[in-house]
Amino acid sequence: MTLQVRESAVEDAALQWFDGLGYDILNGPGIAPGEPVAERTDFAEVVLPNRLGSALSRLNPNVPEPACDEVLRKIPWTETPSLVKNNRRFHRPMTDGADKDAEELVDSGSPA
Repeated sequence: MTLQVRESAVEDAALQWFDGLGYDILNGPGIAPGEPVAERTDFAEVVLPNRLGSALSRLNPNVPEPACDEVLRKIPWTETPSLVKNNRRFHRPMTDGADKDAEELVDSGSPA
């Protein structure tokens, strides 16, 4: 017998897990482009910039605003079509070291 897992079961479990961690759970279509409370201009925009900016400021009150602005500019930027290469580029400064302001922007445990 083959075990089949439905995508909806995985999604529901993940939503419950994130809710338990303190994240706000929203209905995607409600914040989609074109809606009154849209949080992005189109679906190609994978980062919700207002939420990310608010979280960076809240989690890092002592980091200068220009450093937060630089992070907001760099996070959605991709260097190559390769997801693996982009993930390595994003991960490297957090593990190999970055300038002091950028290091402070990495939070180790609080939901954004």
